[in-house]
Amino acid sequence: MIDTVIVTGNDKTKESVILREMTLKTGVEATPEAIEFDRGRIYSIGLFTSVDISFVPFEGKNLLVIDVKERWYIIPLPLFGFRDRDPKKPYYGAGLLHNNFRGLNQKLFGSVVFGYNPSLAFQFSDPWIDRDNNLYVSGGLSFSRIRNKSAIAASTGDFDELHYNVNASLGKRFTIYKTVGINLGYQMVEVTENQPGRTVASNGTDRFLYGSISFSHDSRDLRDYSTQGTLVSLYITKYGFGESELSFTRLGADIRRFTPLPFNFTFATRVHGSIVSGGVIPTYARSYFGYGERIRGYFKTVFEGENIAGTSLELRWHLLKPRTIMFSAVSIPQEFAVWRFGISLALFADAGTTWFRGDNVSINSFASGYGGGIVFLLPYDFVVRAEYAWNEYGKGQFVFDVRSSF
Repeated sequence: MIDTVIVTGNDKTKESVILREMTLKTGVEATPEAIEFDRGRIYSIGLFTSVDISFVPFEGKNLLVIDVKERWYIIPLPLFGFRDRDPKKPYYGAGLLHNNFRGLNQKLFGSVVFGYNPSLAFQFSDPWIDRDNNLYVSGGLSFSRIRNKSAIAASTGDFDELHYNVNASLGKRFTIYKTVGINLGYQMVEVTENQPGRTVASNGTDRFLYGSISFSHDSRDLRDYSTQGTLVSLYITKYGFGESELSFTRLGADIRRFTPLPFNFTFATRVHGSIVSGGVIPTYARSYFGYGERIRGYFKTVFEGENIAGTSLELRWHLLKPRTIMFSAVSIPQEFAVWRFGISLALFADAGTTWFRGDNVSINSFASGYGGGIVFLLPYDFVVRAEYAWNEYGKGQFVFDVRSSF
């Protein structure tokens, strides 16, 4: 049984930020499984390069010692990459991130991006603004010029969408796992070449309020490449409250389960989707596979609709469990000298479909793929996947992705 919890190494971060994420507390039994789970939870805060937890008997007391090494918090970020993971869509720019304002895990971020889909953005979040009531807040404002994603709309000529957005969120954390939030915002979307269906308003510019209610249960150990736990994320968003011609509602769900198995195996499952109801759905509010969401086996194929549904299964074997090493080949600040690595092998199967209201949807509507590969867990939460996938017709493709599938 734990008599005292001691936190060390947190020069900037308040101790309460760490203790808030832990299941282990004074008077609770410290098991190896619980220690490993809390290690992952603390690492997933995103403020530390390493987390060590040890159980130490001392002078008749049982001490639980959490030793962390902190990341660099004020970070000028070069921003570059490829939109939609397409080398033909490069972007570049810069941002400034304060990842731990006041040592309370508050985040300030501003960015300017050029190239494909240029944008300006400013965001702020405080995960614990009211400690007595366990409330969090966030907000932001942004502008982006987005190239049309719809192949259907592009058949009559391509165009850009100008998105202006301001929003704020307020939420409550009921337990270490459960949160409920409300998001309110105002958005304006203007198309450069007006055609019917691209916006609801006939003049090519939609201006509307939106509001969303969300619920989350998240008991995962690691958020970037989980080995155990459950995520249930539900939301309902209303677009337009009578001030605009636009008026529709979208309901969405994302459910993930990670089951640890013997011999370093993990079985991961995911079911996700969203559906719409109400009035006309403009082009920019449609759902897609082939951009953010992908079906391996159809990795570069775009599927378009108003509604979307998908599922994934993965059997993971942890060839090298995530571990922390000190990089000392060259002289660099300590915040960048602690690196975390892991390697896993994975077998997977994906399936998904999109559809418009009125379409007939059956099991034959789903595109599917399966395959296997190797996954690298890299420092600062990068996940790199190198895989080979076949679709249901036996056509194969290599998949290289710098992110976790789920």
